[in-house]
Amino acid sequence: MAGGFTVLGFMVIHDLWISDIWFSVGRMVFAGALCGLCIVWSYNTAALDHSVKAWFAYNGVIAGLLIGIGGVSFLVLDPKFTMAEAMLMDDALAVLMPPAMPLMIGASLIGTGLLWMIFGRHRRSIIPILVTQTLLVFLVGHNLAILGLVEMTSSLLTVGFEFVGLTVYLAGGLAVGVIVIARGFALLTPLVSRRR
Repeated sequence: MAGGFTVLGFMVIHDLWISDIWFSVGRMVFAGALCGLCIVWSYNTAALDHSVKAWFAYNGVIAGLLIGIGGVSFLVLDPKFTMAEAMLMDDALAVLMPPAMPLMIGASLIGTGLLWMIFGRHRRSIIPILVTQTLLVFLVGHNLAILGLVEMTSSLLTVGFEFVGLTVYLAGGLAVGVIVIARGFALLTPLVSRRR
């Protein structure tokens, strides 16, 4: 629930400041819910300490890893397009994703290793973390991974900062949303039990 609602908020922000993406609302809400579910799954299998602090730290590391993809993209990819060319493409992602694919695969694997090393090193957590990192890199981080393929301009820098801000929003929104929903269910459970 928290992932889906966070993505709806993301879409409102994206519509107000960047562009209208409401045509993909169903797919995006599903992707947000799936990513949220996987983040909770991987956290539950990886974290030794289940606390609000650990939960925020876990989401913070995930957001940091996603943002790091953008920085690495600028370092390892050669600019092939201007911002104007990228904006005029019919399907920019179809053109920009293939050259960024090795970076995205590497980010999924390195992110998995880092999360596993930081949060517990349980063998049972490797698959949940790998699934989560792969989904996040390909569904959220792809926009950051392609930044290095576009020539650096002030408009690209602005786009980069927007992507960073939106990534922080998604991580924070999910982290807070899960806590609010969990506490809401915890409050409602005794009430429902008494009525039975």
